[in-house]
Amino acid sequence: MRYSTKRFWKTGKECGNTRWQTDYVKSTTESTTTMNRSHLPDTPAEDDGQADSSRRAFFKQAGALSLAAMSGLALTRPAAAMPRAARPLPNDGLASGIVFHDANRSGRARGQAGIPGVLVSNGVDVASTDERGRYELPVQDGSAVFVIKPRGYRTRIDSLNLPRFYYLHHPTGTPDDGFLYRGIEPTGSLPESIDFPLYENREPDEFDVLVTADPQPYNLPHLQWYARETIPEFKRLPVAFGIVLGDVVGDHLDLYDPYNRINALAGFPWYHAFGNHDMNFMAADDRHASSTFQRVFGPTDYAFTHGQVHFIVLNNVFWEGFTRMRADGWPRRGQYRGHLRPTQLRFVKNLVERIPAEDRIVVCTHIPMINRGDSDGKHATPEFPELLAILSGHPHTLSLSGHTHVNLNYLLGEQMGYRAPGGALHHHFNVTAPCGSWYRGPLDHEGIPYSPGRDGSPKGYAVLRFRGGSDYHIRFKALRQSEDYQMQVYLPELVRRDALDSTQVHVNLFAGSTRSRVRMRIDSGEWIRLEQGEHHDPAYLALQARSQAHPDAGEGELPNPMLTDHHWRAKLPGHLAVGWHAVEVEATGHFGDIWRERRTFTVVTDPADVEHLNQGTRTPRG
Repeated sequence: MRYSTKRFWKTGKECGNTRWQTDYVKSTTESTTTMNRSHLPDTPAEDDGQADSSRRAFFKQAGALSLAAMSGLALTRPAAAMPRAARPLPNDGLASGIVFHDANRSGRARGQAGIPGVLVSNGVDVASTDERGRYELPVQDGSAVFVIKPRGYRTRIDSLNLPRFYYLHHPTGTPDDGFLYRGIEPTGSLPESIDFPLYENREPDEFDVLVTADPQPYNLPHLQWYARETIPEFKRLPVAFGIVLGDVVGDHLDLYDPYNRINALAGFPWYHAFGNHDMNFMAADDRHASSTFQRVFGPTDYAFTHGQVHFIVLNNVFWEGFTRMRADGWPRRGQYRGHLRPTQLRFVKNLVERIPAEDRIVVCTHIPMINRGDSDGKHATPEFPELLAILSGHPHTLSLSGHTHVNLNYLLGEQMGYRAPGGALHHHFNVTAPCGSWYRGPLDHEGIPYSPGRDGSPKGYAVLRFRGGSDYHIRFKALRQSEDYQMQVYLPELVRRDALDSTQVHVNLFAGSTRSRVRMRIDSGEWIRLEQGEHHDPAYLALQARSQAHPDAGEGELPNPMLTDHHWRAKLPGHLAVGWHAVEVEATGHFGDIWRERRTFTVVTDPADVEHLNQGTRTPRG
């Protein structure tokens, strides 16, 4: 029995004894790839009528919204692997195939040159193709076989700008009886040959990558806000590809399709990590929690190379298992923790051994690798020191995460197990979300929630620039703001003269780190250095109070703030005269960028002394 609000198609096109898993793509001619796509028949599944009534009522309404946005769809093959004749089920155990240059764009290996030295993996073992482009790997039920894209090539990119570089091996499918969202259809017997086509691709040493986390729309209005704020900016970015660090949607997995259609408009490929709001909460254990995600995006652990940079994407969300339904018809969803499984660490070790020491390694996960504020195991990864030990032979490493909807930087060395040549440090960067604090709080002039992150950072994303293997740069970008909007200066507009030396100037440098420096001066006076510390953002506190006073005027109340360390403070000089003054703030970021901001304030003997300036003197016209 398979439960779903929206009826999914279950019939795939047979290739030998192997059934392709199916997925939605556009039936229009909009496509970013030149390959031909053969469509599958639209065969609706029958409703077995046995879904829980409360769930059915809830999802009937939610699914109607999704269906309204997803009409006119067709089905195509999503996987890039090209299986040939299948082996009988009892002989599963060894996958083999060819990685080839698809020069004629046929998608078929016959008559085309194999590519030697390309890495292929089953998620644990890593094999290299021989001089004819052939590989062999052990597989078992539930494995994924995928090619690790080498430099100078690209894999297939479908019409939704999703890379298709894998074959999912689930002979009898994934169990989803009673699931709210379907899993992976039966793939049948292991194909005789699982072949991966590659296409030549120019990859300079210097390139940009868009990195974002937690789009996390819970409904179609959220998706519309996401599209309005991001796509106009994304389309202008000269990036090679984008990486989404999990929580692609907010629990409602039917939203994957309209989300993918929106992101496809950006015009570049998208890689995705798995997040705790991407799982099928009906799964009894961790093994099948990501089956819906995998059906749409592919394996949750994989890797690819671009230029001189090797990206490793890992699922560090461990699902403890379904317990019960909530009163609103949703399953309970908090039974997860940050965790890297032993097989994942083996995969990283097997891969890293083949990466030159001069190249850069970037590890991408959803849950942060480290979070000094983690108290419940849901916001950090205990196995991080083991991962760093594996990476220690490489001095150029970086890890990226999301999950917390705030910006955080950590520089780590021997104290965390990273013993790199020359004493190099490992940089862990956690990026805030384009939905900020889950699209909550007061609305802006365009009817979109301000919804800053709980650290006071505006909704945003990051652009990473890589220059060869040794050099990189991260630039935070606030949505719908100029590139120079990198900090917020906060101080009262009116300051009593007798309270000057107790009045703080507060600077939130949105992506600041322990390498950042902030200083200020008043009216072109001497520079004063501000002290870094863990603080709440005053502007966020003010906006939260506004949301609490008028929750019906926007999207409810903002959540409580979060202590973060990208805040700097200093007291005003006590000798300032009564009158208007300007404070100039200069901030130096983690990578040496310099930004400046100015704010004005007024020193008064008593606020009552200037109250008359608030009195209207203009006589209304008759």
